Amino acid sequence: MAADYYVNYPSKTKGWKIFALTWFGLLIPAAFTTVVGALLGNAAITAAYPPYSDAYNAAGLGGLLRVAFHPLGWSKFCLVMFAFSVLGNNVPVLYSMGLSLQLLGDFFHAVPRFIWSLLCAIVIAVLGIAGQEHLSDVISDFVSMLGYWTVSFTLILLLEDRWFRKSDGYNLAAWDSPSQLPWGAAAVTSLVVGYCAGGVPGMQQTWYTGPIAAKIGDYGGDVGIYLSGIFTLLVYPVARTLEKKYTDR
Repeated sequence: MAADYYVNYPSKTKGWKIFALTWFGLLIPAAFTTVVGALLGNAAITAAYPPYSDAYNAAGLGGLLRVAFHPLGWSKFCLVMFAFSVLGNNVPVLYSMGLSLQLLGDFFHAVPRFIWSLLCAIVIAVLGIAGQEHLSDVISDFVSMLGYWTVSFTLILLLEDRWFRKSDGYNLAAWDSPSQLPWGAAAVTSLVVGYCAGGVPGMQQTWYTGPIAAKIGDYGGDVGIYLSGIFTLLVYPVARTLEKKYTDR
């Protein structure tokens, strides 16, 4: 999953070390900031603490963060650092986007990666400037509906690596030879089935609530990610076995 980010690690590095570095590197800062954010947001939205509520209603998230830090000079400095941290967080995303586009085929691979990253950055900038008033809400609601594919993607990679490749291994020399690589039919089928059969009926989002999710509680319960995982686990082993049988890859 980490792909290019660990390319400089020795090939004999223990798997548990890679896992631990990645897991705790993400978990510790993410859990801390998420908990703090939940506390601040709850205090603001429920008006449990009026200064937070007033700041949030007047200036949104930035206004809330501005009053959460003290003194005022330090608060303004933190907001500037937060703005730069958001930009920094997008850097690896743009890098990965360029890498992913190159994997689509020889034509994409012929274009330097920084060109793809630059084009993606320009598109994001244009969208951000044009939709600065409402784009954040639209993207948040839309991406939330798409997010169920991640569990299917992760399980497909896990099954492929720990089950189907456990004895066969990988032919690293064939990375850019389509004739030697798997068709990908099993992976695509499992991804689509996991999302459509599990994610869609089980999701509970702003724009859509699935029929299964609607039956849970008074407002619906989001079980899409669990259903997506279940369908992927059922479909991929069968589909991949058939793919290997008939294509020998």
